[in-house]
Amino acid sequence: MKTYRLINNLDIDITRAVCDMAALYGFAPNDASDFKLVFSKEGACVKAELLASEFAPLVFTDLLDDAREETSGEINRIVKLLTIAIFSKVTGFQPELSWGILTGVRPTKLVHKLMDEGAGEPLEYLQNKYLLHEENARLLCNIAKLQKSLLSDKKRFQEAGIYIGIPFCPSRCSYCSFPSGIIPRDEESQQNFLNLIEQDIENVVQLIGMRGIMPTSLYIGGGTPTSLADKPFARLMKMCSKYLNLPSIKEFTVEAGRPDCFSISKLHSMENAGVNRVSVNPQTFHDGTLKIIGRAHSVSDFYKAYELVRGSEIPIINMDLIIGLPGESERDIEFSLTEAKRLAPENLTVHTLTLKKSAPLFGSKMSLESQSASRMVARGMEIAKELGMVPYYLYRQHYMLGHLANIGYARPGMESVYNIQMMEERHPIIGIGPSSASKMPLADGHHLNKLSMPKNVQTYKDNLQSLFVKRRELFENIK
Repeated sequence: MKTYRLINNLDIDITRAVCDMAALYGFAPNDASDFKLVFSKEGACVKAELLASEFAPLVFTDLLDDAREETSGEINRIVKLLTIAIFSKVTGFQPELSWGILTGVRPTKLVHKLMDEGAGEPLEYLQNKYLLHEENARLLCNIAKLQKSLLSDKKRFQEAGIYIGIPFCPSRCSYCSFPSGIIPRDEESQQNFLNLIEQDIENVVQLIGMRGIMPTSLYIGGGTPTSLADKPFARLMKMCSKYLNLPSIKEFTVEAGRPDCFSISKLHSMENAGVNRVSVNPQTFHDGTLKIIGRAHSVSDFYKAYELVRGSEIPIINMDLIIGLPGESERDIEFSLTEAKRLAPENLTVHTLTLKKSAPLFGSKMSLESQSASRMVARGMEIAKELGMVPYYLYRQHYMLGHLANIGYARPGMESVYNIQMMEERHPIIGIGPSSASKMPLADGHHLNKLSMPKNVQTYKDNLQSLFVKRRELFENIK
């Protein structure tokens, strides 16, 4: 592995920006390296110098954008461009940068920011300032425009999303990094856990009344909420009906992603509570892959669960697929995409495998080549279009196969409001339960204050009252 030493004479931390770009060329940081990258600032210019015994000194400069403030984000943008310029010069290699220098999880937030600032045409700005390919720049712009038409900016500080986290699953998937545990098998433990959730919900109802918040979406996720036994799950649904049956809530979603813990009883409980969206997620349509990734169900089990929901009163189904699961070829992925098309859900989210640090699969070699993954992502977009869907939210992650993206598609009028609220962070999110997060956007629409509930259930229990106080303080200054 080739190495470099970063010498930062700027006023902000640029370590991540340099590291992300240097990695594209196979370079890693090392304080003992003879290959020195020196960053400094001269007036409105950021300067990058390469000092190495094997190369003549190189100097690159770039001017900060006059149209925008001199923020840490703007300086990091310039640093990334200069890092690419240096490494391209010394290696003679130009990596494929379909997403340009964007490395953050939520690239659409940048487009919203550009639109709010009136910084010219976002499409051209993304191409010129962030090196995005036109197709991805256009994709981000179209998604942001659709989101603005679905969620008005005028009431975005009042129209909140509510998230209830159930941090349990029947088993651990090898690619998963969510802080969930295996569901306690005894019903008493599950009911004791729901006692805590009920206290949390009651406190949120008080908060909503005090602050004049109008929740528009209610989302129960995890983990896998349906990993609860039938009676505890029915109690959870009844709690939602009792406390959160608010006229402002138009969207009530439950993640029922694991067919191995789905039942007709739970489906009826959801129907009775007014759930109108359910996620039933195959991830793949190959039994062999399901075994490899640790899912204790078959493709046949998924079909049964899907048909149960399709025959119910719940009108909208979301389906997730993952491109790049261990051992799968393009042909395997094509089959899964074709099956999704045949089943025709209202929402389809096409994920690209991410080797997350806290997941058991982290450190494994990707079995699918980046170019193959890119073709399959494009194929997923074709399938969605054939189903009459349009992309409405998108996010990216570090260690993602091919530096691609996760894209959510929906039929017009059936987009998930909560997914937009959660991903773009322009609306308040009120988190209930362990591992949940409450988020309050600041007035600029691009920064926020956040409170994360403890991941550990016992820690959550022991600190519940103090957490209520902190959450109330988070929403003190709501507009």
